[in-house]
Amino acid sequence: MAHLAEHGFCFWALEEKESGAFAGSVGLVKVGYEAHFTPAVEVGWRLARAFWGRGYAPEAAIASMGYGFEVFGLSEIVANTAIHNTNSRRVMEKLGMCHDAQDDFDHPRMPEDHPLRRQALYRLSRDRWKVTVLGQ
Repeated sequence: MAHLAEHGFCFWALEEKESGAFAGSVGLVKVGYEAHFTPAVEVGWRLARAFWGRGYAPEAAIASMGYGFEVFGLSEIVANTAIHNTNSRRVMEKLGMCHDAQDDFDHPRMPEDHPLRRQALYRLSRDRWKVTVLGQ
C-alpha cells in the first residue's frame, strides 16, 4: 500500500471472472534498484501455475500499461525476467515490448552464482504502445 500511496500505482490482485478465484497479481512498480535503465517503471505479473496459459497475464498487463501511459503520462515501461523464462518473455513480446540483448543485465539483488541472476530487459515506449496495442 505504501507504493500505491507514494506513486499512485502498484501490483493489484488478479481475480478470475468466472470463479472469483485469486489468480495472482499484476501491475506497475517503480524499479527499486539501480541499473543502467533506471529510474524506470516496470510492468509485472505473478500468476498461480493453475492460471498460466489462459491469456490473463497479457490482458491484465495491457490494462496496467494503459493506466501508466494514459493516466501517468509515462514515456516508457520496462519488464524483465530471467533469461530462460520463455513463458514471461513470450508475454512481453505479445505486449509489443522490444528486447535488445545489449540491455540484458545481472540483477543486483541476486547472488552472483544464482541461475536467475541474468535478466532479459524488454522496453515499450508510449508511441509503440499506441501503434501495437491501440492500433493508432
